[in-house]
Amino acid sequence: MVIEQTPSLIPQTIYDNLPMVEKTQLAKMTFEAQGMFLEEYRRKQKQTGLTYLFWFLLGFHYIYLGKIGWQILYWLTFAGLGIWAIIDLFRIPGMVRNYNKDVSMDVLRDLKIMNN
Repeated sequence: MVIEQTPSLIPQTIYDNLPMVEKTQLAKMTFEAQGMFLEEYRRKQKQTGLTYLFWFLLGFHYIYLGKIGWQILYWLTFAGLGIWAIIDLFRIPGMVRNYNKDVSMDVLRDLKIMNN
């Protein structure tokens, strides 16, 4: 059994949700670079609780997750006559997790560009 070591500045809760490639890249970074990653990631990440709140408030959750086109379609179909809204109730945690994974990849890519 392999036990993964968390880079010292990255909290375990964030580290556990990252893809393996990003975990490897973070482990190779300096403390300063890890701190920059953490600061930028926390600034851009989305929260599941807030996403549920926006879902409850007229279905603004797609806008919160940066999916404007989906939001317009959601409204035009009246949330799929309510069916889409119920399905999204169960999909929100995965949607937020995927959004945050994309954020982590973007932040790592930007850090690589800055350091080159």
